[in-house]
Parts: sequence; structure tokens; C-alpha cells
Amino acid sequence: MKGEISYYKILGVQENASTLELRKAFCKLSIELHPDTTSLEIEDAKIKFQEVLEAYENLNNSNLRKIYDDKLKEKSRSKNNTNGLNNLIIDSNNQNLIGNRRPLSNGELFSLFLLIIIISISLVGSIFIASFTGKELNTLPFWLIK
Repeated sequence: MKGEISYYKILGVQENASTLELRKAFCKLSIELHPDTTSLEIEDAKIKFQEVLEAYENLNNSNLRKIYDDKLKEKSRSKNNTNGLNNLIIDSNNQNLIGNRRPLSNGELFSLFLLIIIISISLVGSIFIASFTGKELNTLPFWLIK
């Protein structure tokens, strides 16, 4: 749910609208707001068109619509509830909580592996080059010198 405006208000339909009504509203708004056919500025038209598209995609899918309707009901219940403790609703399925991190993908793991290999090779190579040039570490820490 983006912002305060519901998907139903964006499309201009009732909450009990059928899929046919959603499609008609989407077609009408997409013609009005498409960046190629509107009199609005291009950036404003793009933003509004993307909002309409997002609303239609979420309401047209029955599973996403049910989830969205449940969130709207929960939000309206929390607005009506004046007790501060009851406003704290913890959703165990929410993946955006701090501490819940997604697992690393295969590409990310491979990148980390390559990074470790490159750092190791660089370290070993610098020690190898330093040993063949005959340079030694002959410095003392400044705190030992008195």
C-alpha cells in the first residue's frame, strides 16, 4: 500500500467492484493518463499511469486483492482503536522487520567468494614480491621509542 490513497480511489471504483468494472476503469484511466495521449506533463503522467497500473495489477489478482482488503480492514480497525497498546500489531509474516534478512542469492555468494579469493591472492602476492626484493620491516612502533 503506497501512501494514503487506496487503490480503489485511484481507479475510481467501489470496494465491491467486479473484475469487469476494474478493467473498464483501468482502460479509461490508462487512455487518459498514458504519457503519449495526455495533456499532462510527461513526468506527472508517468507517475499517475504507474499508480493506476499498480492499483489494477493488485486488484485484478484475486489473491492480492484479498490481502490488500485485509490490510485495509486492519488499518481502519487500528484508526478506530484509541488504546496505544492495541495499535501495535506484530505480523510474523512481515519480511521487512529489522533482523529478518533474506538469504544471499547464488550470485551474491559467488561475488563474495571471488572477493575473498582476490584479496587472498593480493595479500600472498604482495608478501611474495616483498620477500624476493629483499625488503624487511625494520621499523619500530613510535610508542616503543623513548
